[in-house]
Amino acid sequence: MSTKHRHHHNTIDLTCSHILCKVDDIRTAVADFAAAGFTVTWGSTPAKAHNALIWFESGPFIELFELPRRFGLLRLPFGLAYGAPAGARLARWAAPGEGWRDVALETEETDLVGAHLALQETGIPGSRVMKGRRITPDGTRVRYQFLAPRPHLPFVVSAYDPPQRPATVTHPNGAHSITRVRFDVAERDRKAFDTLAGADPWLAAEPAARTAVRSVELAGLTGEIDPATVHGAVFERSPACS
Repeated sequence: MSTKHRHHHNTIDLTCSHILCKVDDIRTAVADFAAAGFTVTWGSTPAKAHNALIWFESGPFIELFELPRRFGLLRLPFGLAYGAPAGARLARWAAPGEGWRDVALETEETDLVGAHLALQETGIPGSRVMKGRRITPDGTRVRYQFLAPRPHLPFVVSAYDPPQRPATVTHPNGAHSITRVRFDVAERDRKAFDTLAGADPWLAAEPAARTAVRSVELAGLTGEIDPATVHGAVFERSPACS
């Protein structure tokens, strides 16, 4: 059995799964990120997809997602069904604007029973476990689970079933991995953030007035990324490859 949900020095042993970038139009965003030198994979059939993925061979990946503002109106019914933190998270995802919107932390397991129990034991308010699924462009049915602590903190996801990471990934811009996710953390959120993500090697907490993703550092970039092409996402070149 995995130990990913067990306590280690007052933290839950979770690792950074992916960083979410909200976009207004997923098809435009996929074309623009491809023009910026990223290899982008549709989450499901392109004609119906609302998300797309930028994979790396190891470490965190990036998810581009489109969620119309009207989905924020479902905050109350979604919260009644899955708990207030779930409704608040949905409203946050649906809020207007583009750019980094959230971070997911993952377990190695395909269910979140252990992670949910561990979260309850910490006293951090969280939603019930929610189940998701999608069908990839090649017809594979993918299942996953997720749960939401209070807004602004990272949320928790299970491993994909079946696994989705490609064996090899090449990006024309040279990027080969995410080396760090710079994450602004407000003082009021710091204890809870450290409990959730304190053991993670990618998330770097930095004091700030509000809790949110600041930037993503990429290793291997052969040039600068034009900010105009990446829909509000802020990238930096890893110092290790500069």
